[in-house]
Amino acid sequence: MRRVFAIAVLAALVAVWATSASALNSPTVIKVLDAPPGKDLPMGFDFDQPPVGGDQFAFTHTLYRWAGAKQGARIGRLNVVATFLTGFGPRFSHSALLMFEAQAFLRGGSVLAQGYERLRPDGPNRFTLAVIGGTGIYANVRGQVNVRDLGNGTIGKSNITFRLLP
Repeated sequence: MRRVFAIAVLAALVAVWATSASALNSPTVIKVLDAPPGKDLPMGFDFDQPPVGGDQFAFTHTLYRWAGAKQGARIGRLNVVATFLTGFGPRFSHSALLMFEAQAFLRGGSVLAQGYERLRPDGPNRFTLAVIGGTGIYANVRGQVNVRDLGNGTIGKSNITFRLLP
């Protein structure tokens, strides 16, 4: 009886472990272009005035396969919510500190990233967020997301590189 119980407990633990493991079995790098079309989502702040701590903005953008100088095929979408912890300072002379929460919906699942980063008011900006999990084939992944504004930072396009660990 004890042996049957022990086998049942072991089987249950293996089942829980197997369902919680990522489907990725090796480090994976995904490069995408974050670009319009997309839309700003109403959050009560619209950049008509300088931001202060507590102001938020949100947007959704389309993700395309990174193809260097060209835009590749559409591969997903990105939803982002950003909260200002500080504004840009007097006359936009200093960087602002923001908390980002971003979810990229890709084929097979989604990747969730989060982190604090400083943004310069005049762009372009570069920053890195921590991957804190995901869904589908990306369930329980870790890693980082590197974001790099393209051009002068005002064209609304970014190169995003996901470096995922199983």
